[in-house]
Amino acid sequence: MHAKPTDFLQLLNGEVQYVVPRWQRRYCWDESDIGRLVDDLLAIAEADRPDAAHYGGALLTFPEPNPPGGGVPTHRVVDGQQRLTTVSILLACIAEAMGSGQEGGWTEQLLRDRMTNHPHRPPEKRRKLRLQDEDEAEYRRGLQGSPGGPGAVAQAWRIARRLVAGCDVASLLKGIDRFRVVSIALDATDDPQQIFESLNATGRPLTESEKVKNWLLMGLPDEEQQDLHDNHWIVIERQLGVERNTEPVDLFLRDFLRWKTGRNLGIRRVHEELRRWAVREGMDQDRPALCRELARLARLYGILTGTAGVHPDAKAEGALRHLRAVDIHTHRPFALRLLDDAERGVHEGAGAALAPTLEAIGTWITRLWLANRPLAGLNTAATELAHRRGPDTDTDCSTYWLARIRRLRNTRVGVPGDDAVREGVRTRKAYGGRATRSSFAILCALMEEEHGSESPARDRLTVEHVMPRKLTNWWKRHLGGDAEDLHGRWRDRLANLTLSGDTVNPAMGAGSFTKKRNFYRKSTIGMTCRIAKDTEWNEEALERRARDLAGRALERWPWRDRKETLTGANAVPLKWRIGDGPWREETGPSSMVLNIAGALLSMDPTNAEKLSGEAISSNVHPATRYPPDTRAGPSSTMIMRAVPGHDGWVIHPHKGRRVAGFCREMGERCGVRVEVELEEKSLTPAFWTFLMESVGGVPGQKGTWRGPSQWTDPINRHGDTIGIHVGNPDRLRLHVRAGGSRASETRFARMRRCSRMILEQMADQEVGDDVERKCERGRSVSVGRSWVRDDESEWPAAAQWIRDQHDRLLAIAGDTGPQVRRGRASRTNLRRPRDGTKTGRVWALADRHRTREATIAAAALEGIKPSTASTQYGRWRRAQREPDPKV
Repeated sequence: MHAKPTDFLQLLNGEVQYVVPRWQRRYCWDESDIGRLVDDLLAIAEADRPDAAHYGGALLTFPEPNPPGGGVPTHRVVDGQQRLTTVSILLACIAEAMGSGQEGGWTEQLLRDRMTNHPHRPPEKRRKLRLQDEDEAEYRRGLQGSPGGPGAVAQAWRIARRLVAGCDVASLLKGIDRFRVVSIALDATDDPQQIFESLNATGRPLTESEKVKNWLLMGLPDEEQQDLHDNHWIVIERQLGVERNTEPVDLFLRDFLRWKTGRNLGIRRVHEELRRWAVREGMDQDRPALCRELARLARLYGILTGTAGVHPDAKAEGALRHLRAVDIHTHRPFALRLLDDAERGVHEGAGAALAPTLEAIGTWITRLWLANRPLAGLNTAATELAHRRGPDTDTDCSTYWLARIRRLRNTRVGVPGDDAVREGVRTRKAYGGRATRSSFAILCALMEEEHGSESPARDRLTVEHVMPRKLTNWWKRHLGGDAEDLHGRWRDRLANLTLSGDTVNPAMGAGSFTKKRNFYRKSTIGMTCRIAKDTEWNEEALERRARDLAGRALERWPWRDRKETLTGANAVPLKWRIGDGPWREETGPSSMVLNIAGALLSMDPTNAEKLSGEAISSNVHPATRYPPDTRAGPSSTMIMRAVPGHDGWVIHPHKGRRVAGFCREMGERCGVRVEVELEEKSLTPAFWTFLMESVGGVPGQKGTWRGPSQWTDPINRHGDTIGIHVGNPDRLRLHVRAGGSRASETRFARMRRCSRMILEQMADQEVGDDVERKCERGRSVSVGRSWVRDDESEWPAAAQWIRDQHDRLLAIAGDTGPQVRRGRASRTNLRRPRDGTKTGRVWALADRHRTREATIAAAALEGIKPSTASTQYGRWRRAQREPDPKV
């Protein structure tokens, strides 16, 4: 085995071929992987040092025996396929972008020579990289200048073209020139699999923080290394409570990077993202200063976690204490930024605003937990709050940050209203796993709110089940005939939990309620003592206690959701009023529907009945039937939102162009006049225009808005089209729709084949299900992704996603895609016709014009019917995709 650092471009020098064996997995890098590599290359290109380099891991190869008489040396790739393939694609895209130009001594031909061997070599030896199966076909088409297909290699080619077009080619070439790998060439006697496993699985791998430490100290003089290690890195570990493992440091670095980059990074990317961020910020040139800054911030992070002592501000420490106890830590990037702002005094009022802002975060998180809302989006929300620009010098800091949190009101992680909290207290499971710690923290906070300094110490208390976790005979008799059902529903809810001393709890055990009342009556904890006032512990008593706890929680964590008026590009000029009341301005159609519904319910609670009905899209519904922020409807596409101020009711607020009429209809149903004035600049048509302007739209995209579902021109001889659904403000979808309205076995079979290929080739996306039902209706399964339509910062990524998935569906179902018959690609009619024939003339026109429209137009001038030209164009395209070896 021979290992040595090697320039990547040196690997492709001379005649050589790297072959990915069939037992290897398929190429699988996605946009994040490719973008990360390009970012690394650009970052190292910006380094001023001439010896700068980026190591991209190991390339493990196993040589094949040379054929008799010599030939092209062949190496099987044991490890490193993803990097080798991706950089080769980037080189091809750079060559394509350069055209006849020259960059740093490189020309298009020189770059292409690095990817191909001598043209007189056999066809299978001409490429320096050879993949397998469909990956190889897509890679070959890319080198020929016409990449396409539904697989990951074709997708990588599209991504690479886009990334190359958006950056400086000279810088990217410079980065590739500095890109190095550790080339490990095995001998014929080596066992490739054993060595691969030893490189990837033997021993304890370095943690992310250990890699960061090595990078910070590496190459410095011994004396400086010793100083940084002893006086700063050890301080980081001590402040974060590191004992047996370095996970606390990993978490700190992850949250630090989330704050600084605004990206919701995973913990496994800490090392590479920190290095990239340091290069962008110029801090890689002064690693000792970076190490000292990290040590300072680690002390603040330790105050968040409680490992570095308490905060000097008593109110701020009180808020942090509650956040630690609740055991929900997604706020930490944001809270770390607030602590840093206060310590450095970046704003005049940052210090004074710290405590109220931390208390607001505690209220936000506590109400989310009490309302039983999913916390999946909280990471992203906290990261964005941390990264975005702070308040201006003349703005009150606390008011500014509370306004930022309030703007999340109609998202999944907006602060829940009072009705949602009441319902959550009554129904959520509050015991078991991490929920136990959260419920204990909330019960203790309610106790301390009631008793103040006379409250018992938390470390002497435990959570007590009033109705025991396991039913005894006494409890079965006490609860009656439906004891099992009542016990199953209420056992672990907050209403059945209380606080008791750690010595009293075991004594009570699963005793009768009569016995427990005697203990509760003597308790110094108000919430526990009050339970003794009930003579029976049944469903009525549990409902009363749920109401009592909810009321106390709302007093302890109040939230007034004042409405901010946004200005700028996102503002939509809408106004409404009820009767002769004052006009109210809105920023969007959906918020207008929600607020009008809320105003009507506040005017008269019986209006809820007048606005109710079975139809999901046009009525108000109880939140018990459709919880807020969940999906409803036959296709589960309608997002139900809580009515402001009335969280016991929900409504689907997205009405498109019907918004004004819908609001007036709500008024009529309640017997009042609702007036609406709007110069509606709907965001969905605006996004449709943005799609055309940013990525050139999709082929066949109509220039004007014609509704939430848009359809391309026919993509094949059957008249099938690609549907692009952009009307849902929470989700994007694409699918193939069969041409013609008549159902048939042929149409069903075609859509089923198409759906099967989507499931196989586009598994990296969110793909729909229920294939049979959709195919019977003349459509394929859909490809989807979530988005927030009203957040215009998401539009570029959404537009590019639509274009990419459209191209992949086109590769599957269009005339350029493989024609599947009995599971095998058809190779009929791919031989080039004679030039003198009508079909030969169409093929010659296709060679010249390339596009279907231009080919058909040119053929018409020669007297060839458009239908004939279109059919032959499709065959020409298939021949380009999979050429006959004899042609």
